[in-house]
This record gives sequence, structure tokens and C-alpha cells, in this order.
Amino acid sequence: MKKSIQFLALLWLAVLISCGGSKETPLGKYEGGVVVINEGNFSDSDGEISFISNETGQVTNRVFQAENTRPLSAIVQNARRFGDKIYLVCNRADKIEVINAADLKSLASVPAQNQNLVNPQDIAVLGDKAYIACWGPFSPTFSRDAPFLAVMNTQSNTITGRVALPSFPQGCLVVGQNIYIALPGANQIAVLNPANDQITTSIAVANGPQRLLLDANNRIWVVCSNRALVRINPSTNQVEATISTGSVRPNGKAALNAAGNRIYYMSSVSNATFSASTGTIYELPISATSALTNPLITLTNLYGIGVNPVNGEILAADGNAFQGNGTIVRYDVLGTRLGTFAVGRGPNGFLFQ
Repeated sequence: MKKSIQFLALLWLAVLISCGGSKETPLGKYEGGVVVINEGNFSDSDGEISFISNETGQVTNRVFQAENTRPLSAIVQNARRFGDKIYLVCNRADKIEVINAADLKSLASVPAQNQNLVNPQDIAVLGDKAYIACWGPFSPTFSRDAPFLAVMNTQSNTITGRVALPSFPQGCLVVGQNIYIALPGANQIAVLNPANDQITTSIAVANGPQRLLLDANNRIWVVCSNRALVRINPSTNQVEATISTGSVRPNGKAALNAAGNRIYYMSSVSNATFSASTGTIYELPISATSALTNPLITLTNLYGIGVNPVNGEILAADGNAFQGNGTIVRYDVLGTRLGTFAVGRGPNGFLFQ
């Protein structure tokens, strides 16, 4: 009888341990959803972020101000998550806002001092270093004559150096132990070694490289504005394929699905007059040898794109030509419209938590 009681006690203890071990780490307040990057209007510096919950479908706007009791006071070009931190790349104010991914509270605000940050566009983080792609100061003719990568220590959140670039940078991407930087003006992808902060290789690509994506096969895709998508093997830093998009001119904004085997890229009309324009979204399987000629989605004032890894929905941002706040439109994988979310001014992209 005593042995039976001991056996049952041990069995119950094993069940308790098993149940305890199966619990998942609870998500933070702003995890399990979509962070919307609201760029803001240039003259107003009213960039912000919104959050869409995957669980409830509810939208929370002006999240940064709510959680930090101060406005961003900037134009938000990009948001990237590395580890448990999100880095908001802001120009107009020329700063990097480092926030906690779980509660979106600010951990540090890295300001532009002594020209350390000038017109930042994107960021890539590897270990205790961050590389911030900066256009540099504008000349009187608005040319970008002194572009660079700012080097930031992610432990102290201080700018520690810079790397001069031959042309203004756009997208950045970490692959392995290297940083890849798109240089539209030079029609190149620069490869930087963080061990010595030196550019070791320059890869010639089609004209106007803008955005860099890493697919399921560990291949880099370069979205080029002069009608091409380029595939690079990072093991050799060689171009494997250049796929023409025909008459379609990608604007550089693109996204991968969760499986990493389908690319969605945008083409939209330049809108210097801030009037309504029509944009399109095209789909490209990574195994394709030619681009599709018919768009998957057509939307007025298309300004950003993302693919939700939880449900596969394609999110398209209607920027409303910056005439007030924007809207996020949801589509299924067939391009069928599902619904909308009201967000802030100039939504230009997404970060999936």
C-alpha cells in the first residue's frame, strides 16, 4: 500500500512538472500582432506607430506617445526588430529610437550629434553593433554627396564611428556574419565585414537596387527600381539570376511570405503632387524564371506592403496621399479584399511581432 502511494505521488509530481514545462513564455502587451509604421508628414514630423492585435483584431493608434508620454517628433522611415528590441529609424529628427519590443517603451533615443546621423533610412544589427544607412546632408541641389553607414554600439546606444559609402544607401540586410547594403546610385550591393568595418565586396546588379530580402533557400533578392529582381548567392556573392519585370517598375517596397518562398513587390506611380494615384502588387515565386504580367492587387494610394506570418494575409497600406490618416487593407493570398484598419498618417510598412 505504501509503495502504491509513493508511486502515485511520483506520478502526480511528474504530471505537474510536465505541465509546468509545457507553458509558453507569455507575450508582452504589444507582441502577437502587427506594428504599423506611420511615416508621418514631412513638414509636421508627426510619425507614429500603430498596433494591430492578431488575437482581437483591434487597432491601437499613437502607441509610442501613449507608452512614452511624448511624441516621436520625427518621420519614421523604418522599424526593425533584433532580439528583444525594436529600432525606429527616424529622419527629420535624425535619430534612432530604441524601444522594448514587448511594451514599446523607449530604452534610448540616439540623437544626431556632430553629424553622426544625417537622413537615416535603414538599420542592420549584428551582435553589439548596429549599422545605420544614412544619405548624408543634402546639397543645394538635393544631391546626396557624402553618404555613410553610422556605426552604433547596441550596449551603450552611442555612435562609435562611420563607414564612407560610394553612393547613397537604401536597404540593409544581415546575412551570416556580413552586412549587405543596397546602393541605388552605384547599382551595387556593398558587402561589409563587421569585424573590421570594411567593405570587402561590391556586387554589380540591375539599376536602382532598393530593398533586400532573404528567402527560404538563403538567397538574397534585390528589388531594383529599373524593372528587375536579382537573386544573389551570399556564399559566393555572385548573381544567380536577374528577372525582368517588363514594363512594371518596382518602387523598392517588397515582402516575403512566412515560408520565404513567395515575394510580393509593389509598383506605384510617383506622387509629387499629393493627389490620388494607383499602385499594384505583384507576386513572384522564388522558383520563377520570369515575372507575372498581371497584378495580384490594385489599390489607390498604395504606399506599403507586408505579409502577416500568422494568417498569411497580405497587408497593403493606403497612404491617402498624405491628406489625412491612412488605411490598411487586408487581402487573402488570392488577392481578395477582406477588410480594413484605420491607422496613422502615411503608413509605409509593417513589423510582425
